[in-house]
Amino acid sequence: MKYELEKRDDVIYQLNLFAEPEEVKKEVELIAKEIRKTAKVPGFRPGRAPLNIIKRNFKEEIKDALIRTFLPKELSKVIEKENLKLLSDPVVKEVEFDIDKGEFKAVLLLEVKPEIELKKEDYTGIKVKKTTRKIGEEDVDKVIEGLRNQLVKWKEVDRECKEGDLVELEYETEIEGQEKPVKGSVAVVLGQKQLWPEVESEVLSKKAGEEGEVEFTASDNKEVYGEAAGKKVKVRFKLKSVKEKELPEVNDDFAKKLGFESVEEMRKKIREDLEISEETREQEEVEDQIVEHLLSKVKVPVPPSLFNLEVRAQAENQLRRLAQMGVNVNQLSSEVLLDMVKPTAEKTVKVKLLLEKVAELEGIEVSDEELEEEIKKLADSLFGGDYVEARKSLEERGLLNMIREDVRRQKALDRLVELAEVEEVSEEK
Repeated sequence: MKYELEKRDDVIYQLNLFAEPEEVKKEVELIAKEIRKTAKVPGFRPGRAPLNIIKRNFKEEIKDALIRTFLPKELSKVIEKENLKLLSDPVVKEVEFDIDKGEFKAVLLLEVKPEIELKKEDYTGIKVKKTTRKIGEEDVDKVIEGLRNQLVKWKEVDRECKEGDLVELEYETEIEGQEKPVKGSVAVVLGQKQLWPEVESEVLSKKAGEEGEVEFTASDNKEVYGEAAGKKVKVRFKLKSVKEKELPEVNDDFAKKLGFESVEEMRKKIREDLEISEETREQEEVEDQIVEHLLSKVKVPVPPSLFNLEVRAQAENQLRRLAQMGVNVNQLSSEVLLDMVKPTAEKTVKVKLLLEKVAELEGIEVSDEELEEEIKKLADSLFGGDYVEARKSLEERGLLNMIREDVRRQKALDRLVELAEVEEVSEEK
């Protein structure tokens, strides 16, 4: 077998394969005998037709069989010899076959894992800063205040409304250029920019049952005014109700509603969670700086297949997040969504390839025990702690190797942090 391997770019190679005539004729002979077993040839019983007639009448079938069986065998020899790491199925661009001369030539396009020029000195001693901050009682208080707001009750009041109140309005809006006014009702919390500022100013200081009217020319800010941007607007409204916020008292009963035995236990657990979150933030801050430094210094080609897979994965994740937020995802343009995630998808692919190169240079591998630990974590977070079900699901979906690679990349990232020069800087409050 002869071949020519031509590098088209950093990740695409063109392979020209020229099979030896003796090998081709031998393979054709085997294929022809297999076809003869079931071939219907006029004048001959099945399995009795001469091979020369089979070869003449079934050239295309023989060619297809060579592509399915013979070509992969020859390709695997080249891949092994050249130590190529294919990222996707080869694309057969062209095949020439002459059954009489025993000539078989194939042109294939191969997408390979790119070579990244990286040396240990490139990622050793990278200078980064880690901003540290001590968790204080005020941080715990902020979390508790948020929890209080989750259990808030609204009490109707007979007074002028103010910021922080929940008000219900009936309104009629006339916008320049529109044939009919828009009527409706809305409930909003004043002071949270849920109303146009001109309308909110008019609503403030009114009581339930009172009416108001405001005319103004909206600014060109479409994020605030939407279709009314730059147009004359008239809004008439009636204030239907005014409610003030009633926050629960922070006591043991409040703590028990949230699953704690006491306020003391609640504050302790909140502090622990905040400290863990702070450690995670500090770690990610350092990791991000190291990765950004390397990406600015090292060229990392992006293979199309990995990029496309990452784009689809991130788009699906984005759709799930938006759906959980109550967004009607059926109205979203798929093109807009894909364009939105492409920059982060490209960076993600680069980071993965970079970390895989570091793992290779550092001799980092993942033991079976480490893989099992990761599966246990996934079982706790996604399968309600059922390890057996988690492992079965991951095996059936062919994801175990992907998980192993994720762990390997994380170990490489941890190694980069170990090798970096980290300067701690206290955050000023």
